[in-house]
Amino acid sequence: MTALTAHAPMWAAAGLVVAAIFVHSLGEIWESSAGFALGFGLAPDHAQGQYQGLLGLGFSAGQALAPAILTTVVLGLGTAGWLLLGAFFAAVGAVGPALERWGTRTRSRQGPAVAGPGGEPDEAHA
Repeated sequence: MTALTAHAPMWAAAGLVVAAIFVHSLGEIWESSAGFALGFGLAPDHAQGQYQGLLGLGFSAGQALAPAILTTVVLGLGTAGWLLLGAFFAAVGAVGPALERWGTRTRSRQGPAVAGPGGEPDEAHA
């Protein structure tokens, strides 16, 4: 939406900016809640740290790649670059629910057996 403000009358550009702020804010909230839901809800109890680490790695990779992508794609292509970036984010977001369903379907909710004091599996905790 922001990319279209350059080609719109002032009153329409103002409306597009307000709509873009709303859509962006809603997307940020969904991204944050989805990260917590996947990082904590999908992860088995014994693998919470691994899931959180991978989630953090993905976020950090995005932060590292963003300047190069924004400089080359968005600034290099102008309005088309903004629209391309928006389409990319929409496509990635659309794939998310299917990935979550796959993860839920293929992951076991049971963690490994808890080892007792002697290193043997403790049946009382399994």
